[in-house]
Amino acid sequence: MADYSMGDIKQEVLKSMRNPELYTKGILKYVEENVEDAFNIACRKNLSINQWKPDVTFGNQINQKTVLLTVRMFDLWETSLVDVLKKYLGEKFKGVIVEHAHDSKGDLVVKFPDGSEKVWEIKTTQGKDSFTGATHSASKYQDYILISYAIDKNKVLRLKEEGGNKGFITELAVFVWDKMEAKWIGKASENSSWTTLKISVKIKSKRPEIVVVGSLTPKKKWCEIIRKKL
Repeated sequence: MADYSMGDIKQEVLKSMRNPELYTKGILKYVEENVEDAFNIACRKNLSINQWKPDVTFGNQINQKTVLLTVRMFDLWETSLVDVLKKYLGEKFKGVIVEHAHDSKGDLVVKFPDGSEKVWEIKTTQGKDSFTGATHSASKYQDYILISYAIDKNKVLRLKEEGGNKGFITELAVFVWDKMEAKWIGKASENSSWTTLKISVKIKSKRPEIVVVGSLTPKKKWCEIIRKKL
């Protein structure tokens, strides 16, 4: 365990949080081993997602199925990030602690030996090229861990004691975006309280370090998110 000055340790922690293998190996393994936390009935009955919740159930609102699955999996992603980062950063940096934020504005907090903290907001999506937040997202912290992923909805799921669900996550993109410059798009209305975050083409050249897994392909104004196939 190396000794760092306080300024250096914060930069080294951020650098360590951008280690691709942390996500493609450690966090991915955690998620796939604990899929039952999100889909207990499907795992217990050895059903695939499509058997548990057939598309026909949602009629012409199939996007609601994606929303349901993403919401169900969020706590699992959050817990995996906290638990894996706690062990990884705690073993690498003396006095660094990772915990659930228990904060309405953030999800994960990194505590440093000098008593200072950095709170991260976590956003996950199965959508194509954007992330969704509530209208109060603009008032939150400006440090984000963004995870875009795809799942195998036809894979028969199992309990952890039966071997877990390796291969359930089929694609992954991760962005660790400190001091995020982008703004959430959208305002509260009678019909919606949701906002959208897209990554502009300027960010690809200005902040290349935020891309941890996957890549960004510039289009006219926004970037297409290219997930890594697993």
